[in-house]
Order: sequence, then C-alpha cells, then structure tokens
Amino acid sequence: MAAWPSIAEPTYGSSVEVYKPQVRTEFDGNYVQSRPRSTREIRRWTLKWNYMTEANYQTLETFFIANQGTSFTWTEPVTSTGYTCRFSGNGLSSTHVNRGATYYRSVDATIEEV
Repeated sequence: MAAWPSIAEPTYGSSVEVYKPQVRTEFDGNYVQSRPRSTREIRRWTLKWNYMTEANYQTLETFFIANQGTSFTWTEPVTSTGYTCRFSGNGLSSTHVNRGATYYRSVDATIEEV
C-alpha cells in the first residue's frame, strides 16, 4: 500500500467531516423513524494548500494519478493519527497564484477513510 507523499502539510482551513449515514422514513402524522444505515463512521478531509510550490504540486499530482481508486496511508497532521484513505473526488484542482515574484499553486484535494 502506498504512503502519502512527503510534501508540505495542508494550510489552515482544511476541514474534517465525520460521516455516518442514516435511513429516515417520514410518516403522515409528521413522525420520523430513523436508524443507522451503517455500523461505523468514516472521516472525510478537504485538504487545502494556499501556496504550494510547483515541485510539491508535481509530487502530489503524480501520487494522485498513481493512486486514484486505490488506498494509501495518511497521517492526520493535527492529531498524528494514521488512517487508510482513498481520494474521494475524481480530480485534483489547482489554481496558479502569484506571491510577489514567485508563482505557487492553490490546491484542493479530498480524501476519505476506507
């Protein structure tokens, strides 16, 4: 199994969602019956880099192309907890940004726990 590449950590503004779906049935008397759809939750992360170097972006892009559709290990930077993850989106988006005389990329990637 592949490991997340050694690139700069995501910047402040990255987010995590704990996802555990439910089945809901609404009745005519305005009652709702619900139950968990699954027995476990998963976590989803939206990772953001405001100013990623081109070298780091090329590393991340290569990793994305090689591992899209498969799982990899990733360590959450705040808690230092290791997870087995996959890319949850079908793309890796980036925008060229200028910071002074240097060009960077603003990058977003979404991953989720397997």
